[in-house]
Amino acid sequence: MNTSKISKFTFVTLAALAPLSGCATLTNNPNATIRVRVVDDVGEPIGGVHANVYNIFDLDTTPGLTDTNGVHIIHLQKILHISGSFQKQGYYQSSGVFWKTPEWGKVPPANTNFIIVLKRMIEPVQMRQRGVTVYSPRLGETVGFDFEIGDLVFPDGKGKYADILLTTKRDYISDNDRTSYVTINFTGEHNGIQSFHYPSYDGAGYPLKSDLIPPPIAPESGYEKTLDRFSRRTPPNKITSSYVEDRKWIFRTRTVVDDDGKIIAANYGWTSTEIRVVAKPESNGEVLGITFSYYYNPDPKSRSLEPKEIADRQAKDIPKEGGK
Repeated sequence: MNTSKISKFTFVTLAALAPLSGCATLTNNPNATIRVRVVDDVGEPIGGVHANVYNIFDLDTTPGLTDTNGVHIIHLQKILHISGSFQKQGYYQSSGVFWKTPEWGKVPPANTNFIIVLKRMIEPVQMRQRGVTVYSPRLGETVGFDFEIGDLVFPDGKGKYADILLTTKRDYISDNDRTSYVTINFTGEHNGIQSFHYPSYDGAGYPLKSDLIPPPIAPESGYEKTLDRFSRRTPPNKITSSYVEDRKWIFRTRTVVDDDGKIIAANYGWTSTEIRVVAKPESNGEVLGITFSYYYNPDPKSRSLEPKEIADRQAKDIPKEGGK
C-alpha cells in the first residue's frame, strides 16, 4: 500500500474537521519549532522512525526520520492543529492529532517535547475475531456464552463452554421511563475482565492512537469477575447507558492454576468495541442482551493480544528499513 496516499487521506480528513474561517489571524512565527520524541511502550527512544507531521493550517506535510534519540524536529511558520503518522518495521503505527491550538494565534511553547508511543510487535498470533449480539431468552434468566464459539451455550446456541453468564433485568414504568440491565459474571475463580483506555475516533480531536488497540500482552492481574451494563431511557426521552467513551475491555477465561495457585494456562481476549445493552427488536424490551465485537486468543499458553492480521497489514504498509 502507498503510505503517501494514507498520509494524504488522514491529513485531508483531519483538515476537513478544522474551522477555516479567520485563519489569516494565525501567528506567522518563523521560529515555531515542533519537536517530537518517539519511544516504545517501555519509554525507550526509537531511531529511524518514519515521521510524517501534518500542519493542518496550510495542508503541509513534513516527513523525516527520527534520530538515535527518537527525535524529529520540524520548523513551521503557521500553525493550527498538528497531526502525524509514525511508522517503523517491528512496531505498530501511531497516528492522529497530537497538539490542538487552544485559541487562534497560539503556538506550542518553546522546546516542547511531544512524546509519541509506538507499541512493539512482540508475539502476533492467530486470533478469532467476532462481532456478536446475543439475547437472554427470558428476563431474569441466566444463560451462558462461549467466547471461542461466539454463541450462547446449548440449548440456546451452539456454544459448549460457559465462559460468562448473562443475567437480564428490567425496571419498567413506561415506554419513555425504563432501564434495562445485563449482569456479566465470569465463571471460574481466576477468570474476569478489566478495562483499558484507548482514544476513539468518536472522541474530540481525533487523538493520537495506535493501530493496535490494547497492550500487546495481557495483564496478569486486575481482573474483576462481574461487569454490570445498563441502558436507561427517562423523560423527556433522554437515553443514558453504561457506555464510557475511550474504554475497551481485556478478559481472561478457562484459567488453569497449579498447586501453588500459579496460572499455567488461560485464554485471553479483548473487545474492539464497548459492551452495550440491547433489546431484541419487536420484543417490547422484554428480551435483552448485549452487543460487542472482540478478538479471542485460542492458545491457552499465550497472553498475546496481537492479532496476526493487524501485524501482517502493518508489515506491508510500513516502509522497509532505509526505504521511503
